[in-house]
Amino acid sequence: MNQTINISATATVATIDIEGTIGQPSDNGAVTTYEGLREKIAQIESLQTPMVVVNIRSVGGDVADALLIYEALLSLDAHITTRCYGYTASAATIIAQAANEGCRQIAQSALYLIHNSSCATEGNAADLTQQAVLLQKTDERIAAIYASRSNRTADHFAALMAKNGGDGEWLSPEQALEAGLVDEIIPVTATASATLINRIRSWLGIKEKECAIVDTAIDRVNASNIRLRCTPITLLEGQQRVVKSATIEVDDPDFEGDTLSANAAAYNRDAAAMRNY
Repeated sequence: MNQTINISATATVATIDIEGTIGQPSDNGAVTTYEGLREKIAQIESLQTPMVVVNIRSVGGDVADALLIYEALLSLDAHITTRCYGYTASAATIIAQAANEGCRQIAQSALYLIHNSSCATEGNAADLTQQAVLLQKTDERIAAIYASRSNRTADHFAALMAKNGGDGEWLSPEQALEAGLVDEIIPVTATASATLINRIRSWLGIKEKECAIVDTAIDRVNASNIRLRCTPITLLEGQQRVVKSATIEVDDPDFEGDTLSANAAAYNRDAAAMRNY
């Protein structure tokens, strides 16, 4: 799943949607870092809105890319909220830490995973030793980032990352909250907001013009607090609701004064006879 970063902004709030693998895969299957993100990082750093909402649906990817996005968000002079949906794991959880205090949110149906960093490498013993040292330092840096956003220690998060041989374990929203990785669980009813609607638009590919129509309808419903209900009715009940058609008696058109054809005159005689029948 390729990385997707979509940025939209109004005068008051910017929305950043992050999906797929963190990092841009190159032609040979490797993951490139800054080159693939340069344009998006520049867009994030140029945001001038007072509020930024970051929606995350990603199972992770390249740590270097995640750190770039994390640092770009921290550089903003804005109030930042991060919201995790679906599977949020690995490098994606680093980005989730860029929120302001108390503003790391997770959907009630999401799952959250942190674990030790890993890589694929080859070389001699010295090469492998150097790579192992880099991985250890990377784990320490990530644990420190988690700790900086909670009242837990880096050792606390290092222990969580090291579970199951370094693969970590998937946490429910409640477990992630208890571990200090998120600040708030978004109730299901609250996720039916403009943010989630934007996500659905993105997944379904709804066009901007269509979004405006949807927004207007949603605003009207919310403003009037309308609740739509569909109540099925039985066939008998439906038949009972049918009213017999009413008719009004009227005279046939008066042809008096006109010169009638033989057929018209015959019609008038037949019509009069029918009325008197």
